[in-house]
Amino acid sequence: MRMIPASLPASLVRSFWTLADQGVVSLGMFAINIQLARTFPSEEYGTFVFFLSVLLALQVVNVSLIQYPLSVEGAVLDRAERRTLAGRAVLMTAGSILPLSGIVALVGYGLGMPELVGPAVLYFIVWQVQEIGRRGLMSGLKHDKALWGDSVTYLGQIAVLNLMALGGHLTLERVFIAMTGPALAGAVVHFAILRPRFDGLSDLPAVVRRFWSIGHWALANNLFLMLRVQSLVWLMAAMDGMASTAAFQAVVNLVNIANPIIIGMGNLVPQIAARGRSTLSSNTGGLHPDEQAWLAIRGYVVIGAAPLLVYYSLGLLIPHQMLNVVYGAMSPYADQDWPLRLLSIGALAGYLAEMVCSYFYGVQRSQFALVVNVTGTLAVFAAVGPLAAMYGVAGVCMALLFSSLLRVGAAHYYLSKTRTAHVAR
Repeated sequence: MRMIPASLPASLVRSFWTLADQGVVSLGMFAINIQLARTFPSEEYGTFVFFLSVLLALQVVNVSLIQYPLSVEGAVLDRAERRTLAGRAVLMTAGSILPLSGIVALVGYGLGMPELVGPAVLYFIVWQVQEIGRRGLMSGLKHDKALWGDSVTYLGQIAVLNLMALGGHLTLERVFIAMTGPALAGAVVHFAILRPRFDGLSDLPAVVRRFWSIGHWALANNLFLMLRVQSLVWLMAAMDGMASTAAFQAVVNLVNIANPIIIGMGNLVPQIAARGRSTLSSNTGGLHPDEQAWLAIRGYVVIGAAPLLVYYSLGLLIPHQMLNVVYGAMSPYADQDWPLRLLSIGALAGYLAEMVCSYFYGVQRSQFALVVNVTGTLAVFAAVGPLAAMYGVAGVCMALLFSSLLRVGAAHYYLSKTRTAHVAR
């Protein structure tokens, strides 16, 4: 069997637009984090990180129950049907905003930070609207079109925050307000291209049930996946305060530079797997549809792995130099060499597990991905307490590395088990 498919040029083109779009998103968030880490004291930057982690945790609901089913179903529909399905997804997103925003408010008031509630809720609402427009385009593999709105959103946020910082007007309370305007502009661009259809809503209850059927396993899976990392932000805040949260996030920021590849491929692989599974070809020799899906995604996984290996090798070999370049030699985050080494190894292992889980999503076997991520999350919970108490931020990173290695093992086991079952049939 060939590792690289015959359709490599098409794979490269599609991968390019996927990575370009996700690159704008991830590198935009990276630049925002670096700007705030350089501007704010550790306590204030840690507070921003904490609130953002809450928003990311809540977004899991929409990602799992709306955006993931839209991606899987939309990948095999024609353009008119996809616009109609996107319209239903927009309405479902609107219905989710009120309860999710209420949780943001409860967290803000519970922490005694009511001044951040309004800005954080406003940003969260606009962000969800922008994100569903983006995912609607991506459901048709239109990553090149999604790039326009994402550029307006994330490059616009970088520009606004930098202008505010230069003028001395950037405060913690104003960060989320500053991020809202560009996100709204990006949503307008997405919707102008997507043009979702809202007519004939009698089928909306059926779509909701169908999305739940597709997405409920993904919801459970993504909750565990989210808790594996975001709970560590909350743990650091509870154990050592917001300054330790800031130090942990400073290391995560460098690891996340490669997120365009990991997340971009994670967005693309389920759609390619879904198409590969539904395509009957005389060249497959009567393979099981799930095996066809695996053959379809292998080349993409290899394309993503090569640059990751290069980048994370730098994090392993020259972490001190990387930290100095990004934060400055006098930064409170410049001495986090070992945490960066540990997370670099863990991120490379995590990519392998993530691609197998993305394949499971595409063939609608999300329960296997759930087991993989439950294994990883329980491993973090079991190891992080004593390791964090002994080694601080480095101990938290040790727990994440341990978790990533177990996820790879579990992913390999279930992939082998699934493919062996196909051969037996």
